[in-house]
Amino acid sequence: MNTKTTIQIRRAVITDLDAMCDLSDQINAQHHAAAPKIFVQKTNRELDRQFWHGTFENPAACALLACDGEQVLGFITMSWNENTTIPFLYRRRICRIGTIVVSDAHQKRGIGKLLMDGATNWAREHDAVEIRLEVFDFNRNAMDFYTAQGYGVQSHIMSKSLE
Repeated sequence: MNTKTTIQIRRAVITDLDAMCDLSDQINAQHHAAAPKIFVQKTNRELDRQFWHGTFENPAACALLACDGEQVLGFITMSWNENTTIPFLYRRRICRIGTIVVSDAHQKRGIGKLLMDGATNWAREHDAVEIRLEVFDFNRNAMDFYTAQGYGVQSHIMSKSLE
């Protein structure tokens, strides 16, 4: 008997907030372990809900979910913006990936690629000419994943602690 599941990518809705917060807790814990001076150890659930809720209120933003039936396996957030103020930059619509996370139990199954493909489609539907994202230097697995998806380094964000 074939028990193969089909992963569906769909737009998130308000009732998905708890599932998004659960996955956000997972990725936040991973980021806190790698960069405890940047990421808090545990976040306030209500503040998380408010943060992710903002995705639903912004007409230039979207959250997509990867689902197996009713089970949420991952999500991606993105938004677009267009330069209208900096005179030495072209006016181009850019899609920015905010967060992408796949549950630990479902990694290495192509779900991240499906989410990135969904984000690419959304960006094209909104006339974006480019997709950008930021990844922390400690997250080598993510960098390898993005490179495999065709992303390359465009700039570097550098920091210096003053503490």
